[in-house]
Amino acid sequence: MESTLPSTSASTAVADEGRIPPDPEMASQHDEIFTANLLRRVDIRLVPILSALYLLCFLCRQNIGNAKTYHMLTDLPLTTGEYQLALTVFFLAYSTFDIPCNILLKKLRPSVWLPLITFLSGVVTISMGVVKNADELIAVRFILGMSECGLFPGVAYVITMWYCKKEAQFRQALFFCAASMAGAFAGLLAVGLSKMDGLGDYEGWRWILIIEGLLTVLVALIAFLLVLDYPATSSFLSSSEKAFLLRRLEADEFGEEEETLSREEKEKIHAKIPKSKIFKAVFTDWHIYAHIFVFWGISCPLYSVALCLPSIVQELGYTSTQANLLTIPIYLTACLFSLTTAYFSDRTGKRALFIAVSYSIMFIGFLIAAVRPASVPGLAYAGVFIAACGIYPAFPGMITWASNNLASSGKRAIGMAFHIGMGSFGGAMGANFYRTRDAPGFRLGHCLNLGFVVLGGCGIMGIYWSYGRENEARERRCVELVEGLESRVKAEKSEEEELRRAFLVEKEESLAHEGDRSVWFRYTL
Repeated sequence: MESTLPSTSASTAVADEGRIPPDPEMASQHDEIFTANLLRRVDIRLVPILSALYLLCFLCRQNIGNAKTYHMLTDLPLTTGEYQLALTVFFLAYSTFDIPCNILLKKLRPSVWLPLITFLSGVVTISMGVVKNADELIAVRFILGMSECGLFPGVAYVITMWYCKKEAQFRQALFFCAASMAGAFAGLLAVGLSKMDGLGDYEGWRWILIIEGLLTVLVALIAFLLVLDYPATSSFLSSSEKAFLLRRLEADEFGEEEETLSREEKEKIHAKIPKSKIFKAVFTDWHIYAHIFVFWGISCPLYSVALCLPSIVQELGYTSTQANLLTIPIYLTACLFSLTTAYFSDRTGKRALFIAVSYSIMFIGFLIAAVRPASVPGLAYAGVFIAACGIYPAFPGMITWASNNLASSGKRAIGMAFHIGMGSFGGAMGANFYRTRDAPGFRLGHCLNLGFVVLGGCGIMGIYWSYGRENEARERRCVELVEGLESRVKAEKSEEEELRRAFLVEKEESLAHEGDRSVWFRYTL
């Protein structure tokens, strides 16, 4: 990229005239403060409201576990099998409708779609608080899965539309920390709201569901005014700031911007991609299926713990209130581990390494819980505590690693929805790991989680090896292509400009039509 670097005084003058940004290359070399300030403004506008929406939706899906500790099964009444079915059907619906939801996201815009599905989740949670029997509970949980399924893949996709690859995991972790904070708040709120037992002839567990549903509805209504769409349509950025963000995202995904091709020419090339080709690229990419195994290695432990942790702790001999309060330190610590891991993963640009470390922590934790002596029940709590400190850092790392290696944006939208949808089936499995008849040891549940951690670990190794091998092969092929171009230019010097332009057009067409399968694309390791 050819450009003239501004002097310090010129740069200051530019900043004083309305923060007109430099191009991406100059920003990285001479104006990193501007970039950091701009991203900070985006962070403030984007991350808090998305985190709040996810916190409340996660609260809506897991508060049934807290409600169970306050006699929900005996009040309805509900058998253990019916309760497990209510947990399972949520994930069947949640996993089935992810792809249609991400298609609707692009049609309706994030500022409409994300608050809408959060609002619906709150309404359904309120309905769950007034069910009269098992059939109604199971039906409402299925509808809750339908209403919530679009939020996580939608937010994960929106983050990729604002941040470069090396900036994404920390933001994903901030967003996903809402899940661990939801676990902490769920225990605290359950203790407080259970005191409303008998108010309006409603049991305490009903008030837990109703109040948390009402809170979700309220925040969702506010979110219609706060959620952002995409950089190109944002109202809080100037036109030059929008252009700057779009340029740096393009350079991050496809390499430094070539000035030989105009933005209009590039957009025309990328607009030619048919939808059928995008779907084919998603469903024939074996890496996505391998990433689903990695997802299961996290989602099975995640949801088995999130839904059953209060019951697991209660079976160790604690009261309902003590059990719910003892879940809070686990979630708070897991949140800190998640943010720390994401920070260093973004700083180093490495994904697989930090996911593998998190997997190792999960393995150690569930191993301790599974093999502990029956005479030391506290080790079960310690084991799950340790495992949670691996689960929560691994989740945003896994999502970011998959999204970093999906291109173009069309494939990323569909691919992430497919990845998250299929990966969420792990929740349907994990919800049934900790059965009442296995109490108080729950060794079967701990061993099943261990098995899925091993499965996911094998997936990490296979993907890492494949990405590394493919990057090396593509590097060699790119060198050959560039050497071939230089040979043709040397032989036909009079047509140098036309040859180089044709080469750039072919490169752009390869990136547009082949995406992450293009020889010019490099996988993030």
